[in-house]
Amino acid sequence: MKQEKYGLAALERQIQRELKYLNYPTENWVKPVVGSKGEAVLDVAVIGGGMCGMAVAFGLTREGISNFRIFDGGNEGCEGPWVTTARMRTLRSPKHLPGPHMGLPSLTFQSWYRTQVDDKAWEELEHIPRETWMEYLRWYRHVLKIPIENYSTLKKIIPDGDLLRLQLSHPEGEFDVLARRLVLATGRAAFGGVRVPDIFKDVPKELYAHTEEMIDFTALKGKNVLVIGGAASAVDNAAVALENGASEVHLLMRSETIPRLNKFKSIAYAGFLRGYHYLNDEMRWRFLHHGLGSQVAAPRRSMLRLKEYPNFHIHTGAGVKNVRIGDRDVTLVTDKAEFTGDFVILGTGYAIDIKQQAELADFADQILLWQDCYTPPKDIANEELGRFPYLGPGFEFLEKEKGSAPYLGQIHLFNAATTLSHAAVSSDIPGVNVGADRLVSALSIQFFTEGAEAHLKDFYAYNDPELLGDEWREEDSATRHV
Repeated sequence: MKQEKYGLAALERQIQRELKYLNYPTENWVKPVVGSKGEAVLDVAVIGGGMCGMAVAFGLTREGISNFRIFDGGNEGCEGPWVTTARMRTLRSPKHLPGPHMGLPSLTFQSWYRTQVDDKAWEELEHIPRETWMEYLRWYRHVLKIPIENYSTLKKIIPDGDLLRLQLSHPEGEFDVLARRLVLATGRAAFGGVRVPDIFKDVPKELYAHTEEMIDFTALKGKNVLVIGGAASAVDNAAVALENGASEVHLLMRSETIPRLNKFKSIAYAGFLRGYHYLNDEMRWRFLHHGLGSQVAAPRRSMLRLKEYPNFHIHTGAGVKNVRIGDRDVTLVTDKAEFTGDFVILGTGYAIDIKQQAELADFADQILLWQDCYTPPKDIANEELGRFPYLGPGFEFLEKEKGSAPYLGQIHLFNAATTLSHAAVSSDIPGVNVGADRLVSALSIQFFTEGAEAHLKDFYAYNDPELLGDEWREEDSATRHV
């Protein structure tokens, strides 16, 4: 490791200098409001203190919007999936992607990592271990002094006049906050939870788990494990089961062949991430329909992780049709054969179903979805895509019936469910800076226009003279009477 004068301490001093050059934190300019009973009101409440939530926090502070709070339900230092439900060894994203820098080179992952090692170590780093990425995000929070309030979970959103009343739970008790705008930076499973096949509705919970859940893999030692799915999460969970001593692991793929492509790798460039939202509905639909329909391959590194185990088996064309429950085991009936195991892991992805999202369920019927405003040609029809939210330019919800629920425009979705409307700029590493910039810009515009009369009054009242009267000679009669 490098000496301290060249290491993190020096980098952090450099960042503080650069932030001063940017006049950070910028003085708050947003006109305050109060509740109907004189209560304090946040300008922005951010739910989620992971990568996306922190990028938004940095952007808000940089733009002079300082009256915000960030709430996260997880443990401090464990925000997001990286050291909880993520089970890959390394990130899929290449190491040179900068992370949530928001225009500051010194905040990039590469800057943080290379500061602590020599050039040779950086060159030898092939891919970023997920634990290392979490260390970087913890440092990002530390160096920017981002005030995340952990162990706080959003339970309910209640319209309150022109404001939103948020009910949150905390180990010490429930509490409310009032906010003008709400940002839901809530990750991948936050628009309907996980996708669990209906055939599992009667299966005892001790016999299966979804990859998004916390799983006691040590309890699978000596067990026969069945994994449904062929994407990254299924493959990585299969690997962890093997590494913890599972006797057999069978990966059941619906596809007749093992997917080899990840089409989404080809669209992680600035033009797509910035321009996609401005395409017409059919073009946006076609992009996502094709990407998802092409079946996203698991990362090569994840598949190689499995190859070393002779007790691992892949079964293609094995779509699960039914489940039979034994005394202590489960049998999965597939298109080709039956498989019996002690435990099932569902790598079946995430549901898109707003009615299943507790904090949104009360007004789900009023939120505009893609199926409400766009009917695709038959060759690209897709029921699930139709359930995605149709979002405005600032990631805000739109009303299904205009004028029926104006408060929806105060809720900004900033998670994976924005992908059809905005591309993956609020969930994936390549697009996070584009997304956070777009959201912060939209909030800035809204706060200014809503307070325009007060800002105009300030403009009229401005009386801080540039000239003090001592800038000219008294004997100059021409200027004395100006």
